[in-house]
Amino acid sequence: MITCIKCPKGRNTHPRGVSYFREGSFVEYCRVHDPANHRALFAARNAFEGMTLEHVRDEHGKKVKVNSLAELRAAEKRYSFALAVASDNDGKADAPPQHESWAGDITHGKKRVWNRDPAAYVNPSGVSTGLAADPKRDTLIDRPNMTT
Repeated sequence: MITCIKCPKGRNTHPRGVSYFREGSFVEYCRVHDPANHRALFAARNAFEGMTLEHVRDEHGKKVKVNSLAELRAAEKRYSFALAVASDNDGKADAPPQHESWAGDITHGKKRVWNRDPAAYVNPSGVSTGLAADPKRDTLIDRPNMTT
């Protein structure tokens, strides 16, 4: 058990944590109070803080500065640009991402060698789902358990 030196006395024992050897003794922290974790959390909390957009100018000819993702999106709308690194689809912000035309076809890219009839490889128009019409015939309800 780790005894965190930062947690309140009533709940300072944790199953996991980290120990550091500092000034001749071990100092224990929980995951929440780990100094290395704190530095990473604060660094990643706001990636856009104090960001200056070099390629965008405002009405007065000055570079646009943003401090959050919301401000960046507002600046994109106001000055008609799209920041490629902040978009999920390589900067193509004019259309939403689309699925491939063959999405869901498990035979895509597979060589069809097992059946000589080409009609056997045509995908059905719909998928049959739902309750069984006759549970005794279409399910394994009345069949004996073969595991023993």
